[in-house]
Amino acid sequence: MGRDLRRALLELLSSMQGKEVPQSYLHRALNASKSRISEILSELEKEGLIERRVIGRSKIVYVKEGLVEAPITRSSRVLRLGIVYSSEYLFLGYFASRMNEKGYRVEIRVYRDGLEATRSLAEGRIELALSPLVGQLYMYPLYRSYRVIAGGMTGGFKILGPSGESPSATLVYSSRLSTMDYVRSEYVEKAGLEGSVKTMYFKNPEAVANAKGYVVIWHPFYRILEEKGLRDLTGKAGIEVGNCCTLAASNTLSDEVIALVRDAYMASISEYSRNPYRFLEYYSAVTGIPVSILREAVSAYKPSPYIDGETVRRIVAKLGRSVPDQALYTEPLANHDAGF
Repeated sequence: MGRDLRRALLELLSSMQGKEVPQSYLHRALNASKSRISEILSELEKEGLIERRVIGRSKIVYVKEGLVEAPITRSSRVLRLGIVYSSEYLFLGYFASRMNEKGYRVEIRVYRDGLEATRSLAEGRIELALSPLVGQLYMYPLYRSYRVIAGGMTGGFKILGPSGESPSATLVYSSRLSTMDYVRSEYVEKAGLEGSVKTMYFKNPEAVANAKGYVVIWHPFYRILEEKGLRDLTGKAGIEVGNCCTLAASNTLSDEVIALVRDAYMASISEYSRNPYRFLEYYSAVTGIPVSILREAVSAYKPSPYIDGETVRRIVAKLGRSVPDQALYTEPLANHDAGF
């Protein structure tokens, strides 16, 4: 049994040569105990076939080139897709339908915090994530266990501030390491608020329902704050973002599956552009957001299916101020249309 498991693990790893994958994925893929997989990995590490890194409570396995076992074929036809609770991804009904035609079931998991969605991808709890590009680029140098394969939508956010001509607010609220955080940074700089406001990060956007300062937040949450009297400063700020959330895929997926996913995804956004209302009921069932609110979102978000190179450069410039080699952040985009 022990030799059979070692061989099965080698077969699985041989399909991931040159990649980094979460160790937690391996025992689930082989339906084996964590401890036994860890023992075999220790042997392989001593033999110089793999390397392992510890990140917090997670372990990442780097599979070196040269494993000779025949690659194992993934038997799972379920793809777990993490999304952020928002009205941004109204094209997902098209995507799920197309993947179903290809024999894959898309299981959608909804997160309140975009960074948690990206972490779940990095640590192998999901295979795909639609989460903020900022967080995907920021987290990549730590894990290197995924790649960004497509864009998504843009827009859908607002910069809100206190009513009145001379607001005395001293706080600005934003989600952490996200598109909202990037917009917050740009706005504070453009509005000359550096040094006069303090940033407060939230994990759950509902936590700022009674905020009195500046808030950078997305649809549908900005509706609540506008109803409470905060004014829209977005147009005056003149801040545009080419990509909000982007699609990232785990290194545990084969190149063939990733190509299939990307093709279906791009076609789905194209179909959505022609008929954005078809799958609103589906999306409402997934997220719990009423269809009436989702109808508003159709005009709030615009398709942006490709990675926008200028957006990436601006994000990396901010992320990389203390990092000499900024190529670390663009590595997951190495084979993408943006030209990185």
